[in-house]
Amino acid sequence: MTEENTRRSFLKTASSLSVTLPLAGCIGNPINLSANAAPLERPGIIGHGDFQYTADKQWSKLSAHLKPVVHFHEMVLDARGRLACTVVSDKCDLLLYNKDGKVVDTINHNVKEPHGLTLAGEGSDQTFWVTDSAGGRVINLDLDGRLVRELSAPAEEIPTGKAFRPTETTVTERGDIYVADGYGSNKIFHYDSQGRLKNVFGGPDHFSCCHGIVVDGRRGMEELLITSRSNQNFQRWSLDGRHLQTYELPGLKVCRPVTSGEHTLFAVIWTKSNWHYDGMIAVLDKDFEVVSLPGGSAPTTQTSFRDVEWDGRTLLNPHDVCLDQDDNIYVPQWLSGMTQPVRLRRV
Repeated sequence: MTEENTRRSFLKTASSLSVTLPLAGCIGNPINLSANAAPLERPGIIGHGDFQYTADKQWSKLSAHLKPVVHFHEMVLDARGRLACTVVSDKCDLLLYNKDGKVVDTINHNVKEPHGLTLAGEGSDQTFWVTDSAGGRVINLDLDGRLVRELSAPAEEIPTGKAFRPTETTVTERGDIYVADGYGSNKIFHYDSQGRLKNVFGGPDHFSCCHGIVVDGRRGMEELLITSRSNQNFQRWSLDGRHLQTYELPGLKVCRPVTSGEHTLFAVIWTKSNWHYDGMIAVLDKDFEVVSLPGGSAPTTQTSFRDVEWDGRTLLNPHDVCLDQDDNIYVPQWLSGMTQPVRLRRV
């Protein structure tokens, strides 16, 4: 199958399976969403300690003419108060929701696999950065969806036999751009504010699926937090490409880091495998210790999370988290039977 036909064929196949996917694996044996589920500590409440929520699975009100959407990838809250989400669909690349879950706009640039979604700038100057994890593109859009610019793929830095498959971007205060090639070379590409390549670091000696990256200025200077999803860890790096520290999360396949005050949140896409759908959210404190696992059982230790149990009901392969001003969490989901984003209301 050619790359050009992959997206449309996948949409057609997935659409035909959409009736059974929410209660069955896409390939293989059906799953029982309640089997071996972790009991809820309080009826209807998920999470632990100060981070407890109720789940609203009916939040997204996606109109029929915009369906099907195979994957919901990443979500951000923009300066206009819209919740923008990258999606895999033959209708559009981004859906833009209001807080009530209604789609108020769409953006389409025929991106093959819209994946990473990052905000840069503030107010009326704010823009979106979108990565195409299948087509190898990194594009910058204004809030109306117009193309501002596109970064050039660093072909000379891609190993033979590999493709450039970027999963995420992040932007510093001065406008430097970092691109994580999470599905390709596992390298981090550093561009200046004009889009000129400045540095390349990381690679497979450090990362196995550097899925997410974010600038973190909470220690008094800007650093990078970078996930290594297959290694079940995330890492601190300096802006000039020096490794500073690794934080192990054995048992948790984490996607991109999302910072909120002194806390850091991750979507845990799964703990056993994507065919188990056993995902949850991880909330970490200022010392990067896990304090709550909404959608799973309470953490009992910081050395391993392999005994954590999925609750069997709340989330299916969550791929990202987005917080609003009231600390509610919006959760887009990947390969989840076309289930819509879930809103977790803070209790």
